[in-house]
Amino acid sequence: MTFEKPSNILPNQLTDLRRRALLILVILIIAFQHSSAQNPYVQHFTTSDGLPSNFVFKVFQDSKKFIWFATDAGLARFDGATYTYFRKNNGLSGNDVFNIKEDSKGRIWFFSLNATLNYFYQNTIFNGKNSPFLDSLYSEDLFRNFYEDEAKTLYFYRNKGRVIYSLDTLQNITKIRLPSILRQNDIDPRPYEAMNLRFICKAKDGDFLLFSPAGIYKTKYLKEEPKLYNEEYHIQDALPISNQSCYLVTRMKYCNEFKIKKFENKILPIASNSDITPISNYISSILLDSYGILWVSTFDKGVFCYKGNKIIRHFNIKDAKGIIQDHEGNIWISSHKDGVFKINPYINQHLQYESSMFQNEGILSLCQEFGGGIWCTNGKTVYLLKNNQLFTLNFQNNQQSFNQLLQVSNHNLIVGEYSTLQFAIKGIQADTLNSNIHFDNVTGSSVPMKNINLSNKRDEICSFDQFGLLFLDPDHIFGRVKNFNIGERINYVFYNADDELYINTRKMYLYKKGKLTVADELSCFDNKLVTDHLNLRAGSELINIEGDSLFLINNKKVYNLSASPGFPPDLHIKNMDYQHPTLCIATNSNIYLCDNPLNILNNEPAQFKPIDINFRNIHDIKFNGDRLYIASDDGLTGIPIRDIQEIKTNSPLPYIQSVQINDKDNLVNQHQITSTGIKRINISFSSINYSLGPVIFSYKLEGADTNWTIVKGNNVVLQNLPSGKYLFKLRARKPTSPWSDPVEFGINIEPTIWQHPIFYILVVLLLIGLAFLGMLRRKNMELKHRHMEHQLLMLEQKSLQAMMNPHFIFNSLGSIQNYLLHNKPNEAGVYLSQFARLIRQNLNAINSAVINLEEEVDRLKNYLDLEKLRLESKFDYRIEIDESVESEEMLIPSMIIQPFVENSIWHGIANSNVKGFVSIFFALQSEKSLQITIEDTGIGIRNSEKNSSDSNQHLKLGMQLTRKRLILLSQKYGVETSIIYSEKSPGDQNPGTRVTIIVPFIYNGSENQQEFLDN
Repeated sequence: MTFEKPSNILPNQLTDLRRRALLILVILIIAFQHSSAQNPYVQHFTTSDGLPSNFVFKVFQDSKKFIWFATDAGLARFDGATYTYFRKNNGLSGNDVFNIKEDSKGRIWFFSLNATLNYFYQNTIFNGKNSPFLDSLYSEDLFRNFYEDEAKTLYFYRNKGRVIYSLDTLQNITKIRLPSILRQNDIDPRPYEAMNLRFICKAKDGDFLLFSPAGIYKTKYLKEEPKLYNEEYHIQDALPISNQSCYLVTRMKYCNEFKIKKFENKILPIASNSDITPISNYISSILLDSYGILWVSTFDKGVFCYKGNKIIRHFNIKDAKGIIQDHEGNIWISSHKDGVFKINPYINQHLQYESSMFQNEGILSLCQEFGGGIWCTNGKTVYLLKNNQLFTLNFQNNQQSFNQLLQVSNHNLIVGEYSTLQFAIKGIQADTLNSNIHFDNVTGSSVPMKNINLSNKRDEICSFDQFGLLFLDPDHIFGRVKNFNIGERINYVFYNADDELYINTRKMYLYKKGKLTVADELSCFDNKLVTDHLNLRAGSELINIEGDSLFLINNKKVYNLSASPGFPPDLHIKNMDYQHPTLCIATNSNIYLCDNPLNILNNEPAQFKPIDINFRNIHDIKFNGDRLYIASDDGLTGIPIRDIQEIKTNSPLPYIQSVQINDKDNLVNQHQITSTGIKRINISFSSINYSLGPVIFSYKLEGADTNWTIVKGNNVVLQNLPSGKYLFKLRARKPTSPWSDPVEFGINIEPTIWQHPIFYILVVLLLIGLAFLGMLRRKNMELKHRHMEHQLLMLEQKSLQAMMNPHFIFNSLGSIQNYLLHNKPNEAGVYLSQFARLIRQNLNAINSAVINLEEEVDRLKNYLDLEKLRLESKFDYRIEIDESVESEEMLIPSMIIQPFVENSIWHGIANSNVKGFVSIFFALQSEKSLQITIEDTGIGIRNSEKNSSDSNQHLKLGMQLTRKRLILLSQKYGVETSIIYSEKSPGDQNPGTRVTIIVPFIYNGSENQQEFLDN
């Protein structure tokens, strides 16, 4: 912190100024000594916040920006909101991890107090079980650190002992034992081992440099004896900065005083212009931050901040250990007793008076002091901060608190509480020696008053109560009070840029020269509640409506500032102040700056930039001189205006936590997944964010989406994505930051067999092949059907010819002739009539492939009657139809039965010496077939074959044709057909013949009739 030195100092004032400067320094050191006090710049983490232990050896940030805490109860990885814990049951060889370091491959090494080593890589802890070479790195003493050379070989070394282990890229381990070198101390004559290494690195010429208590040694190969390179520095400790540089805690030869020197692998001797003499010799860590402040952590006296070689701040952290600075600039300090502290990087640039300096109360109100100071109050006491000195006003009122301050003139101050009595403190004077403010007298108001306003000319004070205005004389405060009744409930009053008084009630009114008129130019604010007002410059003013809308008024025109694209959404404004050209607004916990709100007059957006510092309950803000002051429950904060623009709002760093495919974890590759048959992808994510405030996520799936989608929560579920390549992009921001750079995760969904184009080609080819085979089969079936039809037609024609037996015709005609010769015209006529009818029935049968069963029976009767007449009643016959046969509706193939009946008469009965009998019986065989049984009492099958002659070939042909027809009909209709011959009475002289015929049938009028007929 810097102090302004007053000019024109008189000699007799020098002692007082020195005392005052010393007092200020003491106050500031006390203000920052207790880091556990409320401070917006300091955040304290303990086991109650999630640490596994308050005994923290090391704090470390890896290349992915995670913060690691090494404790005596295991490891914790922290992203700013969530801890991930690692202990022995997670793969660690020991829970007491005292050091963490990362190599160039991204392996994070853990050094345990039990002398074991583990490393973390690709979300896995490696130990002696899953990485056996680690067992060979076991040492009897603790490894302190490692050095990595340009060949990526790691050299592990320790505090005591002369053994170094090298680990190359092929995981080969070499044990190197340095020779023993005894040295005599320049102060203590007792000899000591010089090879107790503190730090290892390589010089520019490639030789190893070994830092030890005896000085700096150099060797080309570690196996050869090192040579003393520089004995000027007796090194107590070396605290690494990087792989090639460190801070040395060392003393010069023949000197007891230790110094802190920075070694950056330059040519020795080390430059001494930046040497620091530490307050303690027990230094545990050193850090040079991005602002050039040197942080020195000591084990016995806390943490010190040095600017140059001067202490500018002290943190009384017990058993302070490690210090790092993260990518956001925050300083992290670990402790062996008190957990971890995170310190805002701007703590040394900004002024912070903690609540401990204000009776452990927050600051409620601020007011500018005419002499350049800032008035503030904690509700009980009034303070003045001026010239970096804090003064206390010796005025108390135990009956009410203070939350309203207004300086009326150089020596008069109004103090009070909103809507209660106010007090005018007159004759105020600051006592710089005692840091007190004295006053002459106090006058109280006679009535409660709300907000108090001083006119721009300072010639009038205006306040109000529920329904009226109250006007005060600045020279006689509360002595002369002028009332003006409005008649409506008053919400707020303010003087505008032209010193005109406006009143906010149900309507907006203008009070001027004792008269009240409606302010038509501000009618847009009718029925709205004004909560704050600011006069800017060039006749412009700003009105806050109910904390959620800002309106700029210029030349009687109203502009909605909160509708500007650069205005943060959902912002509730508690306070605002203006110092050209900057507007500052405050929410409950954040500060926003607008470089020039008047840009809206030129149709340019008003850009509001957040300050990345979180406060507890901001009550008031004020610009004063070169600082912006913030009153909050944390106390009083002063930020130099020149530094405000340098405050960087860091965006969170998003990362993918886990990826589940079909509800199963599948984050093997950190950058992409490739799989088939994906129906559901669940992507969980988080962010690395070490400053307070909620994080907002949005994502875009390139290949499926073109726009970013805001996410509610910390996961996205993608379902039923088509096959293809996608790129999942995730970004994050805080309400006070821009969007981060997106992280990308590739999703490659390979098509399944049935989704692959080749599969569709094969399916199409298969379908074409099947269609072709179907068409070919259909064509073959058609050809076969046509061939069958042709065969049936030929057989039917031949059957017709068989039915037209020429012998039967000649015999029939001969019988007619015989009747005529014997003068039997009646018998000849009957015979001729029946013969003609049979011929007609046979000719009709050729027109159809099927015939009604009754018609077939009638035709058979006609035929049998003719044969019976011709053979002079040598046989009788009987035709029977089973009751289950519906003869009137049944259709059977035509020209089937007659050849077998003819065979019975001609071959069976005609050759017999006795009168014969022919029986024909019709019965159902199945739902689709009919059984026809033809029996005779003739000579039988065997005897008929003996008497067969060429004259009987016609009958044999007819039966053969019938047999073939039945075979074809069986194939055509899918019904089993057959012809079975047997003797009716085996063993008799005339055994007779039985023929059983199975034929298909269909009922007349059925659905399949037409198809049956067509075939």
